[in-house]
Amino acid sequence: MQLPLFPLEIYVLPGGISKLRIFEPRYTRLVKLAMAASEGFGVCMKDGDTLCHFGTRVIITDFEQLPDGLLGITVKGVEKFLINKHWKEEDGLRFGDVTPMSNWTPAEIKFVDRDISNSLKALFEEYPEHAAQYPIPDYNDMTWVCQRWLELLPLETNQKQWFMSRSDHRAALSFLHNVIDEQLNKDL
Repeated sequence: MQLPLFPLEIYVLPGGISKLRIFEPRYTRLVKLAMAASEGFGVCMKDGDTLCHFGTRVIITDFEQLPDGLLGITVKGVEKFLINKHWKEEDGLRFGDVTPMSNWTPAEIKFVDRDISNSLKALFEEYPEHAAQYPIPDYNDMTWVCQRWLELLPLETNQKQWFMSRSDHRAALSFLHNVIDEQLNKDL
């Protein structure tokens, strides 16, 4: 599959929602291409000037004119992908030949994992502007909870790429237990 690529500093995983400002002509073209095709486009991270290996195919779910006159779009993550090769066209827009990867299977929350879900819920309550992006949060799906945490945490690019390469949520869950359990113990 070929997709136009949008290299960003943000991390979007399947089910993730993000708002983007479009101001460069090449990305206006990307939006037009994404609206004309059902595939959407790819969001991928950069490590310095190098495009990372993994990204997420997103679709545009909403758009608006921002107060500064620029185009604002809301995107939702659909599936992860591996970039096999990529190239840049004359206007600077990147394209990639990508292979879709399986999404993490939804997983019912276990009793031992409730603190991770409850901490995300508390964070969303503290920051309602972020929670507003998720009108129907799924705090009972550990995969959904892990993906939202990974999007929010200030991790290094290589760490985020490593989690993206995993076939399920278990590595992320183990990592989150270390981070959140440690924080909860400090708060006691």
